Amino acid sequence: MDKSRIIVVGGGPAGMFAALQAATGRHEVLLLEKNAVLGRKLKITGGGRCNLTNIKDKKEHQRATVHNPKFLYKAFEALDPKSLIKHFEDRGCAFKLEKEGTVFPKSDDSSQIINILLKDLLDHGVDIWYNHKVERISVKDQKVQGVVLTDDREILADAVIITTGGASYPQTGSTGDGYIMAKDLGHGIKKIKPAITSFEIKERWVKTLAGISFTGTRVRILKMNKLQESGELLLTHYGISGPPVLKLSSYINEINLKENPVTVEIDFFPEKGEEELKTWFLDHSRGKKNLGSVLTEFWPKKFIEEILPFLGVPKERKMNELKKKERGKVIGALKGLQLTVVGLRPVKDAIVTAGGVDVKEVNPSTMESKKISGLYFAGEVLDLDAITGGYNLQIAFSTGFVAGNAASGKEEQG
Repeated sequence: MDKSRIIVVGGGPAGMFAALQAATGRHEVLLLEKNAVLGRKLKITGGGRCNLTNIKDKKEHQRATVHNPKFLYKAFEALDPKSLIKHFEDRGCAFKLEKEGTVFPKSDDSSQIINILLKDLLDHGVDIWYNHKVERISVKDQKVQGVVLTDDREILADAVIITTGGASYPQTGSTGDGYIMAKDLGHGIKKIKPAITSFEIKERWVKTLAGISFTGTRVRILKMNKLQESGELLLTHYGISGPPVLKLSSYINEINLKENPVTVEIDFFPEKGEEELKTWFLDHSRGKKNLGSVLTEFWPKKFIEEILPFLGVPKERKMNELKKKERGKVIGALKGLQLTVVGLRPVKDAIVTAGGVDVKEVNPSTMESKKISGLYFAGEVLDLDAITGGYNLQIAFSTGFVAGNAASGKEEQG
């Protein structure tokens, strides 16, 4: 039988970084990837530009983590955003800072990050087997023995690091394999849910306006204290999307929205007060233009044609004939249009998977299983997820860093 001291299962960001750290020790490292290339999902992150991390400090990264932020304290201490950026800068990658602290390669090309990682792995002697899928982890007396491939071949190892990712974007190879492996070994799996995904909206008229977008909006979930985000809002054939929606989705994915829908409120002009808008309408009330044409100062024409009937206000209404109640409805929609969220897009369409291996059964200082000696986890396979903005990739790299170091037996991380 083949034998390799440390096996890493899955060649995403967590897996590549875990393999790299393990290889800088005294062990042989084998990276098993079921695809023909490494980093297929990493390649499409950030629209193919790779939002590597967020420049904000580790405390802010913990705040941005939705589930189990305290678990990441040690991982962020071991590899914080600045250290991650420096790792790639030392290898020739220049970065730029964009809105809200997001960090991208100046090349705007995720392939640059993947190529640096691949070169690193090869330079450190990591053996990479492509098109090799792991069927299960081999264990004896609660200690890892190795892995068994789908062709029944067993490869022996002293340690195995599972970095198979989540269940979102299955076309990239993230099909939830790690959950099955972990469950077979007695690990609890927290319910798999979509995170960083779009809202499905009840109101049909919204879905007829797919492609229309609004900049500078503020989106708020009603009856959920202080839960609001700002940014560009996009209308889709199923509801609404855009950065504020993607961020908010991670906080409502445990609600059965079909049975308990939530109301989302959209402020199209958060910088304007209701009194300012009221004054604007009064200033334009003497004209004979119809309401529909005047409102193009605030909304696109197609949107106006759908929202006014929804509000019960005739679009042909002349401004000098506009009733106080009608004016109030329009201002109310400008400052707080309410829509009904009846669902989230499914896990396969989500950017990130929430849920996964129960972190209570994993040592946060090493990422080693508390149930199976020599078994480690890193990345999205764990029950860890954060809002959009580079935070999830930092989780992947930091946990992979810790797992690789721990599996190789290095006492110091760094």
